[in-house]
Amino acid sequence: MNNGVQEMAGSRAEALEVWEAFLPRATHYAGLRNRVETGHPHVTRLSPAIRSRLVSEEELIRSLLDRHGLSGVEKLVQEILWRQYWKGWLELRPQVWREYRASVRRWQESGDAAVLARAEEVAQGRSGVAVMDRFARELMETGYLHNHARMWWASHWIHGERLPWELGADWFYRHLLDADPASNTLGWRWVAGIQTPGKAYRVRRSNLERYCDGEYLADETGLERLEDGALELAEVKETVDRTVQPLEALEESVVGLAGSYGIWIHGEDASVETTLMGGMTPAGVLGGVDRDLTREHGLGGGRLKYMERVLEDALGRASRHFACPVEDFGMGKGGEDLATGLVEGCRRRGWTSLVTMKPAVGPLRDQLPALRDALAQAGIGLRLCRRREDSELWPLARGGYFGFWESVRRRRFTDS
Repeated sequence: MNNGVQEMAGSRAEALEVWEAFLPRATHYAGLRNRVETGHPHVTRLSPAIRSRLVSEEELIRSLLDRHGLSGVEKLVQEILWRQYWKGWLELRPQVWREYRASVRRWQESGDAAVLARAEEVAQGRSGVAVMDRFARELMETGYLHNHARMWWASHWIHGERLPWELGADWFYRHLLDADPASNTLGWRWVAGIQTPGKAYRVRRSNLERYCDGEYLADETGLERLEDGALELAEVKETVDRTVQPLEALEESVVGLAGSYGIWIHGEDASVETTLMGGMTPAGVLGGVDRDLTREHGLGGGRLKYMERVLEDALGRASRHFACPVEDFGMGKGGEDLATGLVEGCRRRGWTSLVTMKPAVGPLRDQLPALRDALAQAGIGLRLCRRREDSELWPLARGGYFGFWESVRRRRFTDS
């Protein structure tokens, strides 16, 4: 299927080039962003690069304001900040992530066979609603789906097919190049009606016909199932305590770290030279992610290849920036798991400390206690760093997005 989606930017240079090309059109974003058209020309298509921090939300917003001022691009600024909001919301409520993953495992291990079989059919583009099946194939083939199409498809999955939202969220997470634990999980919860109680999202034929390029609706098979008023919302119950927890403490003493130490770069932040760590003088850099972790989550081949591209680019830039040796053990290239790779890498070089960007809530964060223990047993300390903007913005995500946006606007944009 030729859907016109170009290969996503997998390096910082590519991402910045895409952004520069989009900047002159940024003022048209608010009026055109909901259009789902071949090639998706009205959105940046930089979500995979932002998710892996090839470019940061902070620098994109700064360049937008420098070019256009807030009034001309406020909607785009708000949309960029949604990822920060979702990350902060989940960071303050990590139990939501844990319960979601536990539910996915329960379904996979002991779920109703008929439900699981139907979920597989729908995921493979065999639901019987042609436009939704096209979206499913587009996601599988490109690793991308327009945000509006994601909402339609998730609503079709939950409210049309009556399938567990957790399984749909897991399928998105495995195949979307930009799948972020926070935005993906919480976005699916919102469509289901449990993220914002009483506000489930219902896909409607009229909405599809208003915003979809005609090519997507050329085959009308099954569209009658999405007629306005035909779709009854599924009753989805909340299953987890949403109590806010304090943001986890973070060691900030990474600048001026004494002794022989190295930096570990992972896919959660691929531009460490633009963070507080950029001023450090490490003896070397290690790069890699956990192969067993990627297997556990069943990540698709397209996503794995994109992760490798990002890591290769990150390590190349780190080598030039820090002017030190770099080793890429990728996704278990040497046969070792992540903990073994990090411990052995530090031992070979005589490092007493390893510094890394602290992963946000998600699979890699789940591994952090075991990694810290393995390093500690080898006499190696693990120091963590966080971007200043994350430390500032995440605690503001205590309520809904509107309150978050107003807080950010007062702090950041009062003079824009």
